[in-house]
Amino acid sequence: MPVHFFGGAVHLDHASAIRADIQKQDYSVAPRHWYLDADFQCATCHQEFTWTASEQKAWFEKYRFWIDCHPRHCKKCRAAKRRLQELRWEYDSTVATTQRNGTCDEKRRIVAIIGELRDALGSVPQKMIDTAELLQRQITREEEQNASGNHL
Repeated sequence: MPVHFFGGAVHLDHASAIRADIQKQDYSVAPRHWYLDADFQCATCHQEFTWTASEQKAWFEKYRFWIDCHPRHCKKCRAAKRRLQELRWEYDSTVATTQRNGTCDEKRRIVAIIGELRDALGSVPQKMIDTAELLQRQITREEEQNASGNHL
């Protein structure tokens, strides 16, 4: 098994080898004929994690990832990164409409997204902070109007 398929691996477990189906792989020069458990250090949390032979089979034969790639982050850190990407996508795709004519619940959701991003990243752009403050003022004003309108 060529070592370049496991660049940066701390340990390779040859006993875990699973035969590959090279007809299902995307490669340019040489396919992976075998998958085997490989231990890496996560680039985010620095914990050691195992990229299993069965995970590799799924990556390269089911999902058709390029065979020269390998994970730089453990599953937990990859999931956290995906979560932040999903939050950012939700924010980007809804913030403009929500600012103009969103419901209080939609505005609360944007404020919550900004808070979650800030908590996870340590900081967010000032524009996001300003947006959260604006939406919070709008929510407060709408709730006050609804409360005073209900007492008439």
